[in-house]
Amino acid sequence: PLAYVQLVQILVDTLVWLAPLSLYSKLGSLSIPLGALLTLFFKGQLEVSKSFLDPFGNEGYPGQNIRVDVLVSELNFGAASRWYQAAECLPIRKKKKKA
Repeated sequence: PLAYVQLVQILVDTLVWLAPLSLYSKLGSLSIPLGALLTLFFKGQLEVSKSFLDPFGNEGYPGQNIRVDVLVSELNFGAASRWYQAAECLPIRKKKKKA
């Protein structure tokens, strides 16, 4: 998977460098801010995809890790009341009486 990440990094860098040049013929000076917007989007998506490779921070990217303790505490907060509220919304099947 590491070679794939490097290939995608090269493709994104190439796109970021060539996009303003290719957009200039049709958009003129508007291609500069659009190039900045493309850079922000594609570089951000690349950083998010890199953090998905190591979601718990075992190898790197300590700033974008999933904090398991926070995740578990948020899941457990108010869990009992959610179960009771969900049970109230369920349709109740009535059993047929046997004659």
